[in-house]
Amino acid sequence: MKSVFQKVSSPKFLKVLSILGIALAVIWFGMFFGPGGSSVEAKVFERLVSYTRAMPEYLFDDKATSEPRKVIVNGSTTYLTVGKSKDDISRILDFYAGKYQPQPIERINDEIIKKISNKDFKKCVTGINKLLECMKPHQQFRLERDGYGFWGTIEFNDSSLKLGSEEFIKKYENAITTGEFGKIGTGRIVIALKNSSTKDTRIINMWTDRDFNLNNFLPDANGDMGGKDIPDVPRYPGSQRLLAIEQENTMTFYTLVSYEGGGGVVGNILFYHSRMEDAGWKTDPTFEKVMGGQSMENFMFYTRKGRECSIHIQEDKYTGKIITTITNREMKNS
Repeated sequence: MKSVFQKVSSPKFLKVLSILGIALAVIWFGMFFGPGGSSVEAKVFERLVSYTRAMPEYLFDDKATSEPRKVIVNGSTTYLTVGKSKDDISRILDFYAGKYQPQPIERINDEIIKKISNKDFKKCVTGINKLLECMKPHQQFRLERDGYGFWGTIEFNDSSLKLGSEEFIKKYENAITTGEFGKIGTGRIVIALKNSSTKDTRIINMWTDRDFNLNNFLPDANGDMGGKDIPDVPRYPGSQRLLAIEQENTMTFYTLVSYEGGGGVVGNILFYHSRMEDAGWKTDPTFEKVMGGQSMENFMFYTRKGRECSIHIQEDKYTGKIITTITNREMKNS
């Protein structure tokens, strides 16, 4: 075990914290997607999508749950389904909570900790022991409010793997080194949103795939997060990619990319006005007139051969950096 820990450097220590932070990220999803009966049948089935099992579906009277939609976030695959039910939020979350059994846990052996030469990692492992103690009765995350609810868990690929065991430490170190967290487990979340007018509850299921990589959510040597830029759309010089989302819909491909950079709002607007035209994009006079009348020159809209592109430029009031969000909507078979 000694060689496993001696290689760990400070950047990798940050990855350790990133893995632990997945749990907090799950809670963040619940908060971010926040506020936007009769008995029903609940049945579990497994849908094989790529290498990942789908979230168990919550069935209801009209069977209106969508087919899984694939959404690529910073180069990592996630899946999403949307459905609805007349059940209340507590009952829906109880359903999912009962479908995932807790992972066996054991305390990290003191002899293993003594072999760790990296001080930062040793402190982290000591902290992991405290976390494991807390996880014994609570391996799921849950939040309920009047209008919405959230549930999340990490389902390990090996249900018999003991958290805190020597085997777990090896797998954990490998995930830190490579970023390949998807080889350890699947992140699963459920968001339940109550519609006050119809009394229906919308159920959003999201889960990660086996390709989920922590490195895609850390900047590379150029400061870019994982993912890719939108073809034929210029990028302000010196900016860094923060977020890249791709989704294939029934009739369209949808892409969103967000950048952070400098140059000022006006400088960025002038850059895109010039470069988008050079790249063959056309402005919409009616849209420009409306935006100009509302003093929203920082929101631009372009079209090009079956594609629609919007660009929103704003200054982050905390950092002073310029945040540029670009969306691209492309018709299939265009």
